[in-house]
Amino acid sequence: MYAVLHPSNFFAQAAAHQRPELRKRPFVVLDGEPPTEMVFAANNAARSQGVEIGMTRLQAEAFSEVVALRRVIEHEHTAYAMLHSVACMFSPRIESVEEHPGTYALDIRGMDLLYGDAGQLANKLRRSVMAVGFLVNIAVAENFHAAVSLACGRTGVSVVPSGCEAHAIGQLPVTALDLAPEHEATFAAWGIRTCAELAALAENNVIARLGQVGKKLHSLARGAWPHLMFPIEPSFEAGLVERMELDFPVEELERLLFLLSRMTTTLLERVRGKARAIAALRVVLRLEGGAQHERTVRPALPLQDTATLLKLIQLDLETHPPSAGIVGLELHAQSAAPYRAQHGLFLPQAPEPGQLEVMLARMRKLLGEQRVGSPELTDDHRPNAFRMVPFEPPPPRRSEKRSLSTPVALRVSRPPHMVGVALANHIPVRLFWDGAAYAVRDAAGPVRVSGQWWSEANWCREEWDVRLENGTVERLCRIAFDPCSRCWYVQGTYD
Repeated sequence: MYAVLHPSNFFAQAAAHQRPELRKRPFVVLDGEPPTEMVFAANNAARSQGVEIGMTRLQAEAFSEVVALRRVIEHEHTAYAMLHSVACMFSPRIESVEEHPGTYALDIRGMDLLYGDAGQLANKLRRSVMAVGFLVNIAVAENFHAAVSLACGRTGVSVVPSGCEAHAIGQLPVTALDLAPEHEATFAAWGIRTCAELAALAENNVIARLGQVGKKLHSLARGAWPHLMFPIEPSFEAGLVERMELDFPVEELERLLFLLSRMTTTLLERVRGKARAIAALRVVLRLEGGAQHERTVRPALPLQDTATLLKLIQLDLETHPPSAGIVGLELHAQSAAPYRAQHGLFLPQAPEPGQLEVMLARMRKLLGEQRVGSPELTDDHRPNAFRMVPFEPPPPRRSEKRSLSTPVALRVSRPPHMVGVALANHIPVRLFWDGAAYAVRDAAGPVRVSGQWWSEANWCREEWDVRLENGTVERLCRIAFDPCSRCWYVQGTYD
């Protein structure tokens, strides 16, 4: 059992999908190099005014109410991807009918358990395609070619009962069989106008006059020509692209966010249909003058929330604004499996990933890209040398073992606190810090470290680990002496 979806006038619908305001206005799509552009496609409103395929640009411009658009191949690829993504929701076996652009055939055997009978499935499929902005015809039949002919020749939904293919396609014109020009002329000379008239002829007589092509055409007219299905499965990531052209340059980010919200919602609907989430969004802004402004928003965890993704895009564009007016938008998404973690009953609740990501984006906007993230130690002998990398939470652990020992951490002071130190036999005995005097009860050191003596960034110091007391106050610190500046400072305190 096959279900075929056919978007009539596919190229005009693909162009109108990017310009929804033109759906009710007459327009044509021009293809070719200027000034020899020709009318490649036209909607029904333009055809009703007399526009024909193959007209030159000057002939099309003679119709004052007709809007002329340039053909954009990327818009057609986007339309193909959207139709394919909807078709994949109803069947795992999909075939593209190359003779009719945008037409897909679905093998729906066994799908009645999910979507009901053939009529219910066809209506649900048509509503799903219309929800993404395309008007299609749906035909369901046991014969592949009969379903294709009905989808291309009838409007709306057509369901053919088993064994009734010949009767269903009998009223279609014989041209619905994709005839070659010479065969079309032959049938016109014979007076054959419909598929029923061709099917009524004797098969032997048709084969005697047209050869094996006649056998195929006669079987097609009876809805009996067999078909071997070749399912396709293009990459899912190829369809996660949204594009939009703007009539006038936009400079205000608030006006741009309205369009980005619609595009982000569309992408999220596609990834949710595959039980996935968005791991990265690449925003490409085409600017006046031909330049491009490209930014990539990569959350720490895959998200399925439109508001959070839109806020991340807004904060990133506010931090890195484009240099000119925006005339076109592109949004490329990368999908990933959603993040799921099972939290323990007695563990503290971690921040919600989306809110945490927005907070980090706000901090990057205020402090700068290099000041927000996770510290990572560098391969350097300089003590406490590190760099900031993007925040990436570790994967959830299945089990956590409690440690009986408490680790000791050094809380480094940045910048170091200058202090006064009294020595006895070259060993610290008293320390003066923030107006208070501390007695050194225990001291370990010195540990002499140095490096990069061959450059201006050389460093050298003597480090001591000391235990300080001031009445009831006790501190465990690391202090250091810099021979170059002849000063003491507190490098950090131990927790």
